[in-house]
Amino acid sequence: MIRKASTMLAAAGSVAFLVGSMGLTGSASAATLPSCATGYHCTNPNPTAPGQIYENGGTAGYYGADDNHTHYRFVQTTVTATPQLVDVNGPGSSLAYPATVGVELCDPNSGITAQISLFNVGGVYKVAYIVGKGHRAADRCVQDNFLNGTGTIFKAGTPLGLNGISAGDKIYLAIYYTPGGRHQHQLSFGVCDETTGVCRQAYTTSRYQLEFWEFGIGTFAPLSVLTGGAVNEFETFSTDIVTCYSCTTQVPISSVSPVGNLGGGLYEAEFSNSSSQVVMSPNDTLSGASFNMYNGSTSI
Repeated sequence: MIRKASTMLAAAGSVAFLVGSMGLTGSASAATLPSCATGYHCTNPNPTAPGQIYENGGTAGYYGADDNHTHYRFVQTTVTATPQLVDVNGPGSSLAYPATVGVELCDPNSGITAQISLFNVGGVYKVAYIVGKGHRAADRCVQDNFLNGTGTIFKAGTPLGLNGISAGDKIYLAIYYTPGGRHQHQLSFGVCDETTGVCRQAYTTSRYQLEFWEFGIGTFAPLSVLTGGAVNEFETFSTDIVTCYSCTTQVPISSVSPVGNLGGGLYEAEFSNSSSQVVMSPNDTLSGASFNMYNGSTSI
């Protein structure tokens, strides 16, 4: 996140599964959609640790914030390997600090985060997943960056391996958590290149039961050389679905709302550059299980 949005989103060693029913029970009733235009359930989660290589980056998208009740166990999205994903931070920058698009499950208390994402390094599209801990921000799911190889990594990998991804391919990303007995709590990461029909999965187990109070879907940009405003369509996120323990079905993220009056629920996230210009945002485009992402132009 992104709250990262708790967007959101994933990194070069980052992280994300299928379309189900559009009904919702348990996690929320009819939801009021977040809006950064009006300031309702909107956040601007730029990383807050000065001196980090990502301190001017940020995350954008939509995330389910901790409502002190809901535990998420599944999140998915479908994105496109867009040409804009290359050098989103300026020419050549993707080699060192790639921008990523994907999903995450996160525990804001422990900082443990599972992510899967699509990114481009040196002109080559890749998908990677990771489970680990981010930096010790006040809100680890929102103000931390996607892990991108930092922190304590429990498991990481590139499930598609040598199966290449071409520009324009539709890529499905998902994470599924299954609690079990001792040493049997399992995280499953799924990726499909829907254009070529190639699907792969990766798994990791945990000795301890994990608590994922938040999810995120969106974009992470580790640098901020973008200029405002966020007017160029950068990516489309579709089939944005989650499942929680109290949900009887998979639900579109637009149905997520808090339980009771304790806060939480669905948030929109956008981020700004050092000149306080919004440079990446969904621009209130969430509809059902889909939204678009927009960014500014590069300054280098």
